[in-house]
Amino acid sequence: MGHRKRFGPEQLQAELAETAVQPFISVLEELFTDSKMFESYNRFCSSGFQLADHAETKIMAGSHKRLRGYLIKKYSNDKPGKKQLRSYMHRIEGARLLRTFIAEQDFQHVVAPKKFLYELPSSFPERYLVIAEKFDLLTRNETDRAYSKIDKDQAQELAVILYYFRGLNSTAENLPFTEEGKIAFIDTERWHQDKDLLRKVGDRLPWKRLREVEAAHERLRRDGARPFESMFK
Repeated sequence: MGHRKRFGPEQLQAELAETAVQPFISVLEELFTDSKMFESYNRFCSSGFQLADHAETKIMAGSHKRLRGYLIKKYSNDKPGKKQLRSYMHRIEGARLLRTFIAEQDFQHVVAPKKFLYELPSSFPERYLVIAEKFDLLTRNETDRAYSKIDKDQAQELAVILYYFRGLNSTAENLPFTEEGKIAFIDTERWHQDKDLLRKVGDRLPWKRLREVEAAHERLRRDGARPFESMFK
C-alpha cells in the first residue's frame, strides 16, 4: 500500500467537515456543554446519556434521547489526546472501508456503522469523540445462538471480511447480530492489525461452518489476496 503517514491537519479537517453537514450537528452542539461530563461514568450518565449495553470497558459509549439512531464514543480524559485521536481516526477509516467493501461485494448478511468525528468546545480537556450509527442488537446469549445456527452464505461473507480486515476477529460483544439477523462490525478500532484468523470468531462457529470458512481463507491466500491496511501509522 506504500508508505503510511501520520494523521495531519488535512485529514482532521476533512473528517470534521463531513460531520458538519450531518443533520444531527445542531443537536451535538447543545448536548456537549459540561466540560467535566467525561470525568466518570456517573457524570456521563447525569448529562442525559444512557450507557450502551455493548459498551467497551475502556471507552464511554452511550445514547441520548435527542440523538436517535446514534451512539457517542469517547475515551475518558486520562487517555492522552493524541492516542484518543489516533484511535478515533482508525475507527472512522475502518468503518468507511468496511461499508464500501460490503457494498462493492453486494454482501447481504453483514453490516458496518457510519462513524463521524466531532470536535468538542475548547473548554473540554480532550477535544474529540466519535459519533457512530446505532444498530438494534441482539443480546450476548441471542448472538451466541445465532452463531451456532449461522448458514453457509452468511459464514462465507464473514470469512471474506475477516480475511481482508484481520483485526476485526473479536468477541461476541464486538461482532453481535442485529435484530435483522446481520453480523454487525461495531468495533472498528483495530481492524488494521494483523491477527491470527479465527482466533476468537472460530470458537463460535459450528464445526462444518468453521471448515468452510477455513477453506474460503485458503482460496483467498492461493489467489494472492492481501488484507487491507490503514493509510495511517
